[in-house]
Amino acid sequence: MSCSSNQEAAHSTEDYYLNPLTFSGKGIVYRYSAVNDPSLPDEIWHYRFHEGNQGNFLRATMYTPSGEVVQQSIERVTRVKAQLLSLDLIYRDEHGQKEIATHISQSSTFIFGPIDSVTQTVYKIEYWDTAEDSVRVSLTKQRTLEGSTEYVISGEPIPAIRISTVEKLETETEGFTETIWFGTEIFGQDHGLVYYKKTISDEFVLEYGLVEIMTYSTFQARYLDGAR
Repeated sequence: MSCSSNQEAAHSTEDYYLNPLTFSGKGIVYRYSAVNDPSLPDEIWHYRFHEGNQGNFLRATMYTPSGEVVQQSIERVTRVKAQLLSLDLIYRDEHGQKEIATHISQSSTFIFGPIDSVTQTVYKIEYWDTAEDSVRVSLTKQRTLEGSTEYVISGEPIPAIRISTVEKLETETEGFTETIWFGTEIFGQDHGLVYYKKTISDEFVLEYGLVEIMTYSTFQARYLDGAR
């Protein structure tokens, strides 16, 4: 991530959070692969932008490689920030597909402004994990803008910004546990999220990078039509 870039870097973090391709048609699909562990499955995200009477909205849907939906979220996007409006977790058991709607008590996912500023955002979700015998779960995520960097996609370096993350996971059933994960996210100019790393433990680190950008039609033919 230390190559020279021919693309002029934008000055606002808004240009790094959003990909203009999400603004039209059926949006765009990203495939992320684990950087150092080929045994981990790819993560596939469909991003789509909607304009409405109540504002502008970014919808994100996460799929498994087998075409199963596992997460859906909606953010309201303004000129100054992105705000989480809903986040649903989806799983399948012996009775079929189930959906867990989360409660959002803090909703700031991204602040738009100069890339040389130090900004922090926090969002917090809470839900009852019915897949695990009604465990109450709370997840708080803090993002802190660290500054500009570069990232290489398909051999070409692009301007990017680096963000440090802190996630606190609290679970409560008969007892209470708290876990803290530290990580890094990189957002590429006109691309959005291109890389993330999350340290779960000394032995287990999740590290994913963007490896493919495809149209929704390509994604549908490859992952959805064949799964039916």
